[in-house]
Amino acid sequence: MSSGNERLTNQICNNNIWNYCNRSDCFYQLRICSMKKFNTFVLEITIYLIDFLYRGRDFQRFWVLEVIARAPYFSFISVLHFRESLGLRGEDHTYLMKEHFYQALNETEHLEEMENRGGNEYWIDRFFAKHLVLLYYWIMVAYYFASPINAYDINMKIEKHAYETYVKYSAYHPEDTKIAEIAQDELEHAKELQVAMSMI
Repeated sequence: MSSGNERLTNQICNNNIWNYCNRSDCFYQLRICSMKKFNTFVLEITIYLIDFLYRGRDFQRFWVLEVIARAPYFSFISVLHFRESLGLRGEDHTYLMKEHFYQALNETEHLEEMENRGGNEYWIDRFFAKHLVLLYYWIMVAYYFASPINAYDINMKIEKHAYETYVKYSAYHPEDTKIAEIAQDELEHAKELQVAMSMI
């Protein structure tokens, strides 16, 4: 999405302004806006549930978040590979595949850190995370295939939430420098996803 289209989407989403575009552009931007609002709604419900289930259990919560955090990148890579197999390679295809691979690898490092801290100690947490990630992976495959911009949008929001979660923890535990590093990684992923959105 070009910066002009992104500006137009923001104007429509924030102000419901129709006089800046022709009808077909406005309907496309309105659809993008509606999906972004839907993404926010789904994310808020999911955050509420995870916050409720993991109140007072920081490392278990972080572990579940890191299990989930890898799934979109695997989904994106799967769809990009599939599209490539069909001869539908885009201009920035290779760049996106490499970027998503490194993002997934970085999230795996975070996951291993949380395992070292006992995040996966209880079977109920492992059961919950593994079933949730299985569902989330396939949802993201379908979402990315249908609308990469919206798939990137929801994942960007998840990465921002992860950043905020780690920053809150760091405020109470400033001695834990590893969590502060992970928070910065999550913020970088959000920025990288913003760049990926601009390439679509």
